[in-house]
Amino acid sequence: MLRLVIAVGCLLTAQVHAADPRTVELGRGIAEGAVLPEENTCSRCHGARGIGRPEEETPRLAGQPRLYLHKQLDDFAAGTRFSEKMAPIARALTPAQREAVASYYASLQAVPYPEAPYGDPRLVQKGGVLSAIGDLERDIRACEICHADAGVGIAPSFPYLAGQYAYYTENQLLLWKAGSRKNDALEVMAEIAQRLDDEEIRALALYFARVRPPPAALSSAVPQEPIPPPPDAPAVSD
Repeated sequence: MLRLVIAVGCLLTAQVHAADPRTVELGRGIAEGAVLPEENTCSRCHGARGIGRPEEETPRLAGQPRLYLHKQLDDFAAGTRFSEKMAPIARALTPAQREAVASYYASLQAVPYPEAPYGDPRLVQKGGVLSAIGDLERDIRACEICHADAGVGIAPSFPYLAGQYAYYTENQLLLWKAGSRKNDALEVMAEIAQRLDDEEIRALALYFARVRPPPAALSSAVPQEPIPPPPDAPAVSD
């Protein structure tokens, strides 16, 4: 546990610079179709505002840490994170374009969340307990050690789980449990997931899907999709 805490501290003290606005704008263009074929455009599956598309079981990306998103795209491109859908898309982008897309979606900090889904109260409570304190007897670490209280995430390396779709969180935990995903920052997710049973995985997914950040985080006005281009920038069709 001490080693994990020290490693988390080292990651949190890494210097993180804000993305260049030009990089964000480049990423926006790529997300809306400036580079990739229409069927592979980021917004087709994740939306121009990064809200995801439940009907396609794609995750929410809006406001995730920039370096985390960048790492995921690099991992898809390198094959260290497997996805039949994402790998060819990531490989079609240059390293600079992957960084730009990550910067764009990370910049979307005020995108509202959908209505919280229903969850069996017993399962939601179980998920909340696992998130807050884990299970010491089974050496299951609390989620909040890396993902913060209520799963709001800790930049630059730990994504938010709060408000993420339950189907996505559940599927990723099952992939770690099966050994199919191995690319987390501290290499502890597989170990933790393997100690969870399927009901506990479902409980965590439901809990996080129902958590919402403080209202202040949603105070900025959000344009409708597709996002209008800034002045003097060429329009990109949806």
